[in-house]
Amino acid sequence: MPVGLHYVTVKNENAEKLIELETNYFSKLHKYAIDQGMKIAWDMWRVENDSDPQHTTFVYAHLMTSIEGPTVNWEGQNIFPQSELAMVGDQWWSLVEKMNFVMTTYKGGFAPISDKPVKYLQLSHMNVDPTRHYDYEKMELNDFMPSHKSNPYLKGWALHRIVSPHNEKENDYITANFFESMSDIYKSNNEVSYLSKQQKSSYQKILNVREMTKVEILSLVLSER
Repeated sequence: MPVGLHYVTVKNENAEKLIELETNYFSKLHKYAIDQGMKIAWDMWRVENDSDPQHTTFVYAHLMTSIEGPTVNWEGQNIFPQSELAMVGDQWWSLVEKMNFVMTTYKGGFAPISDKPVKYLQLSHMNVDPTRHYDYEKMELNDFMPSHKSNPYLKGWALHRIVSPHNEKENDYITANFFESMSDIYKSNNEVSYLSKQQKSSYQKILNVREMTKVEILSLVLSER
């Protein structure tokens, strides 16, 4: 399942204006696209640990039906007049300072795709040895996903492969950890467990093939299913 991540950055004073446009207009259009079978789901998240104090970054997650699927468009919708949508589109673009799109594919996990997402999401970006992608995926799904399932604070976990064209020094994978609250993130990070010899060996193996380059904490703003 393809999942497109659309990063949109606005000035802090324009963050609520953007949320208002998404709430009143675009979330309803995404719901229309979902009902028409053009996509599976749509979420809007806010980056909580952004290093830029003057700007706010939002991440739109587009869960798509297939990577070759039809381009989502809202032609034929009878929710808003086209003239009104054009005006709203201009307002949206006037707020945007910067944006970036990352296409990923869902490789496995246990996040409930059909349900509403939880309130917090931790995205960990991984740069993986280009000769070890197969090994890395197997280690994440076979060795580490069972331990994620046993974590009482973790409501879901997923592995995504970045399929947007990129060079070898850029990130290759993203893992997504779903939490119900920020305090659950703190509690999960506070846990220290005894590792057996086999567990230590498995962890060292994955450290040898990947580097965690960035961690983003996101809070849910809007969601459509």
